[in-house]
Amino acid sequence: MTGRLLTYLKTHKASAVLAVLLATGTILAGMGLMTSSGYLISRAAERPMIVELFMITAAVRFFGISRAVVRYFERVVSHNLTFNILLRIRTSFYEQLNAFSQKWLMAKRPGELLTGMISDIETLQNVYLRIISPVTVSVIICSITFIMLLWIAVVPAFAVLGVFVANAILVPSLALYLSRGTGKTTRGAQGRMKVFLMENIQGMHDCLWLKNQEKIEQELDAIQQDISNVQHNNAASSGLVESLNQLFANLAIVISLILIIPLVLGGEIQAVLLAALVLGIFSSFEALQGLPMAFVQYDSFRESANSLRKLTDPGEKPDAQKPSNGIHIQGHPRIVFHHVSFAYDQEKQVLDDISFELTPGSRTAVVGPTGSGKSTLVNLFSGLWEPTEGEISVDNYPLGRVDMHAYRNLMSVVSQDTYIFNRSVRENLLIANAGADDAQLVKALKKVGLNALANNPGLVLGSLGMKLSGGERQLFALARALLKESRVWVFDELSANMDMGTERKILDALWKTLDGRTLLTITHRLVDMEKMDQILVMQDGRIAEKGDHKSLRKTNGLYAKMYDQQMELFKD
Repeated sequence: MTGRLLTYLKTHKASAVLAVLLATGTILAGMGLMTSSGYLISRAAERPMIVELFMITAAVRFFGISRAVVRYFERVVSHNLTFNILLRIRTSFYEQLNAFSQKWLMAKRPGELLTGMISDIETLQNVYLRIISPVTVSVIICSITFIMLLWIAVVPAFAVLGVFVANAILVPSLALYLSRGTGKTTRGAQGRMKVFLMENIQGMHDCLWLKNQEKIEQELDAIQQDISNVQHNNAASSGLVESLNQLFANLAIVISLILIIPLVLGGEIQAVLLAALVLGIFSSFEALQGLPMAFVQYDSFRESANSLRKLTDPGEKPDAQKPSNGIHIQGHPRIVFHHVSFAYDQEKQVLDDISFELTPGSRTAVVGPTGSGKSTLVNLFSGLWEPTEGEISVDNYPLGRVDMHAYRNLMSVVSQDTYIFNRSVRENLLIANAGADDAQLVKALKKVGLNALANNPGLVLGSLGMKLSGGERQLFALARALLKESRVWVFDELSANMDMGTERKILDALWKTLDGRTLLTITHRLVDMEKMDQILVMQDGRIAEKGDHKSLRKTNGLYAKMYDQQMELFKD
């Protein structure tokens, strides 16, 4: 990863060099401002003619203005370089992720991928601003200061150089020691927080049903305490490092005064230059202010780089099942799961010994807590992945021998996140059936209750369908399913995150348009369960209960508990 970042920098070598020169120019302007100000004060104490101060006064103004101007352009160039590096990192990262199968991606926890895509990449994007630039600029400023002092006085020059070197070695070394392991600790705490928030916000229904609020709050407090401890330690280390930086800068002033005053008294250096030299030396130590943090950031940089490398280089990449030129399934298929188990890898078993049957025209609901394997079941059902054990059969043929293209044409899969393109209603619907005419489009839209869209098929829906409400988006997805004229409908959380009124509208449209199709629906909301022929209750990757609504209510098991708790929430 380090080599790749250096390659990115070489691609923008001109911008990198310009940014370093501008950063150096900013500090030199500051040194010029302090030096000229010191000279102005000393010269003014001699009560010269005002005209004799015009030149030095102009120099003070020049350096003051130029420092702000150069700083501005340095920020523009360096941040533009950072954004270009960020673009290259993200593009490379997404290209590598795209090479992996969906099975491999689903094996990763969402928070883990989010940490990689956001936190780690944000850390790496600052490798120039917080590591390369401070180190380079400090070396240049140290060299320039030494050469200038060497031209004036040899002994003070070497003395200041010694303080420079001591500051550049001792303080960053201490900072590195204090920050040892903090990169891993910080990333770990932030990663746990992202995983926690993603999984528990998505599983809020489960939390309420199972009354785990107190446990969730305790876990959140523990993670937050870990983050607070890391931030407290980082703040203490930063405070100590900044104090030491100031100590060395002040030490340089003391040493300079001790060595230069005798030279002034001996007439080797003009007395009016004393303040200018001392203030110039003091201001040069600004170049070392960011050096300790560069070493501190290096630990975080290394941890993020290793994390991304592991994330995008997992070794063997599992392939998703490929479509085959196998048995061509037609009509209304019968689909059976025979003792199916599935694992993303050896350590993550998701489904265990799943058996059930979908007969033509049947209605099946799969319910259960978050993480119980419901969505994985849909991916197996649609042939995206192969079972690690057991078999899925379609009309008595193993799914692996079936022509995948023909099989998938028999079904319509609708998720809770329906994607709407920034195109017209017509174009978005033709995705489902490219040969449909406007009459068919209008008929499908009216069937699901989207009469306003039916009357204006040329309406552009905006980016991500921003002109549609959440309920209208799901009804639009239902219209797509109708247009495809498939015999099997698979819905993954069709009415998730909807209010009760919108959910009722969507479900009414579903029952109105189902028309004898086979239905497999994944849901948290136990609404209209009495209309299902069978309900599969998932828990920890297994079918904990199976039956219709009435029989499951009588058993007083997990389903009955979930149903009763949800009804209480609806009453509230």
